[in-house]
Amino acid sequence: MSKFVSKGSVVMVKPNLAFPQNPKVAATTNPEVVKAVIEMVQEAGAAKVIIMDNPVGPYEGPYKRCGMEEVAAATGAELRPPDMKRLVNHEFKGGAVRGWRTFKDFLEVDVFINVPILKTHSLTDLTIGMKNLMGIIENRDAFHGRDIGNKIADLAYGFPPHLNIVDANRVISSGGPVSGNITEPKTVIVSTNILEADVVAASILGRSRRSIPYFDPAFKRGIGQVDFKKINLKSYRLGA
Repeated sequence: MSKFVSKGSVVMVKPNLAFPQNPKVAATTNPEVVKAVIEMVQEAGAAKVIIMDNPVGPYEGPYKRCGMEEVAAATGAELRPPDMKRLVNHEFKGGAVRGWRTFKDFLEVDVFINVPILKTHSLTDLTIGMKNLMGIIENRDAFHGRDIGNKIADLAYGFPPHLNIVDANRVISSGGPVSGNITEPKTVIVSTNILEADVVAASILGRSRRSIPYFDPAFKRGIGQVDFKKINLKSYRLGA
């Protein structure tokens, strides 16, 4: 973690807190994963850690039910609510999301760590790291419509996280994104490349570029490899 976090830095940790669900439902990032990430960030010398997302509805329910209040209390991290007064225009390198308003909080930190959960989604087949970036902008519902693949790709192209840590420990394998059938791959994926992290995560549920509408648009923008076989992958067994 010290490769990404310098002493005295301010770090934003962005989990998926879209819905007010208990962690057992696997609709949101597991609080134990978020806690572990924060502890590593703090060990690397971060001066401040912020947890933040812009949920689908009012933030109070997800922040409480997803276990983030306990994580903040245990680690000393700031659990920051989305403040609509802090929305500013951001260019995102142009494309379909040019000028889309973004929470200033994500622009003011030194390090941005994206901590999504892998799960199925009724509109995009899967939601992982790239789609998790919808939580940094306003009016996220507007993404769920026409040209969603290009919108998500432009979002990832214009605001790449410094590090992506995908929670694939316990996931919704069908019926998502709010709830569904659960499997336990017991895996965590770590990458500086958001597309490649998503491709590897998708392979856990047997998905490829054919079913994910934002994979090929992201590849065309040069974000990373979309062919699983071309990704440099290293696997480690933890706790053995």
